[in-house]
Amino acid sequence: MQAISSCGHENLIDGGHEAWPGALYALHMAVSIEDVFVDPSYVDESKSGLYCDIAWDFDEVQREEASKYVAALTIFNFTWTAYEAAIEHALGPDFSKDKLPVQARKFFATSDKKFDDDLITFERSYRGARQICRRIHDIREPIDMIEKKYNLKGAAAAAELARIFRNHIFHGKDSTPLSGERAMVSHFYAMTRLLLMLVQLLLLHHVRNAQLNIPLSFIFEHKGELPARHVLLNLHRPEPRWAA
Repeated sequence: MQAISSCGHENLIDGGHEAWPGALYALHMAVSIEDVFVDPSYVDESKSGLYCDIAWDFDEVQREEASKYVAALTIFNFTWTAYEAAIEHALGPDFSKDKLPVQARKFFATSDKKFDDDLITFERSYRGARQICRRIHDIREPIDMIEKKYNLKGAAAAAELARIFRNHIFHGKDSTPLSGERAMVSHFYAMTRLLLMLVQLLLLHHVRNAQLNIPLSFIFEHKGELPARHVLLNLHRPEPRWAA
């Protein structure tokens, strides 16, 4: 979030408004989540959990699984909102006839700047997310088509994977802890990480001077400054490893 503000600082609007507010505040919401509690038994009119230990234990398991699922889904949703806002800000009118996720895929596929080659662990993160999402039977075939049929690579392939996964989730196709089928949360976190890295790439594309030094904090001066490109290529890594 700091990088979104910092890397857009030459574009800050008078009056103290932040750069890229749609992306900034959505990510702020995602990172602010500390705890989620979901209790599916609220809709159980039998109230069997009050009188039966076995039913209570079952409800407890459902509460834990549902809470984990909703937390992961919520974080993914806010990150997706930030991703779409970043696409709109970074690409402007380019590919404007297409929906935002398609705009990103086309941009990454046609751009002569392959930023993802320099983004450490990007390829590994994409492969990991792809492997996890292929466990979902409904989207296994379109995922395989990303590379085999459409020959997409790098960030373009990641953008298409994100689009496929998002549609699967938003169209109500995912198995939840209450659906009677085995539900996952790993796919949300794998895709959230990938989306954040795609936002990094969009920021890197949009920044006017990638070699310009930017502050690592607007509050703590002792954190110093680093070139924007360096910051944007390392945001997904633990700060002590790259910000010293």
